[in-house]
Amino acid sequence: MKKKLFGWVVSVSMLFMVLAACEKDKESPDELSDDIQNIVADSTLENIIAMGMVINKGIDPPDIENSYLASPYELKATNVSGDWSIGTVFSDYYFRFYDQDKDALTVKVDYSNGGETGSGLGGFLSGDGKKFSVFVELNAEYNDYPAKLVHIISGTITEDGIEDFFFTNYMLDNNGNEGGYWIENGEGRVFIDSDNISPVTSFPEAKKKSTNPTASTGATRK
Repeated sequence: MKKKLFGWVVSVSMLFMVLAACEKDKESPDELSDDIQNIVADSTLENIIAMGMVINKGIDPPDIENSYLASPYELKATNVSGDWSIGTVFSDYYFRFYDQDKDALTVKVDYSNGGETGSGLGGFLSGDGKKFSVFVELNAEYNDYPAKLVHIISGTITEDGIEDFFFTNYMLDNNGNEGGYWIENGEGRVFIDSDNISPVTSFPEAKKKSTNPTASTGATRK
């Protein structure tokens, strides 16, 4: 009887060990939520990382709610044929995070970049500690030509703002690019804040939308 009881205790102990290991795997800092994986396939994410984009994985991101300014907003990498030179500085990039839900790993995003704006965009969060990434699937349209892109913002939260700011726009589907406005599928750009600090700032008042697409929208160089 004692032998049977001992065997039962061992079995229960092993079961708890297995469950604990599964829970640990579930909470791995290398994980991305299902929502993020539904936006970017593994191969897409590998291509984005290969361009030099920083992705902070995990399911315990910090509180990032605030408005920030990336300036000088500099092109760090591109795989777009005939694109701007690396190191080209573009219009300041203002961005704002709000309505963060740490349980659902979601956040709302506004941005303003050279007259190009976006508001109320639904973002999905990853990260761990003070490091984070925000993934936004963006349905854009220019002159009635639609395209689907992903915008990703990564960085490290500090008392002064965000350090190690990285931004990418990557084309998921240009719908055949009949108008010739968009970059090709699988092409993208990576930008940084070249002074390595994106300070907390006030978000600018709404501006008139530019009549010309900008580098951040996923347009070709004109």
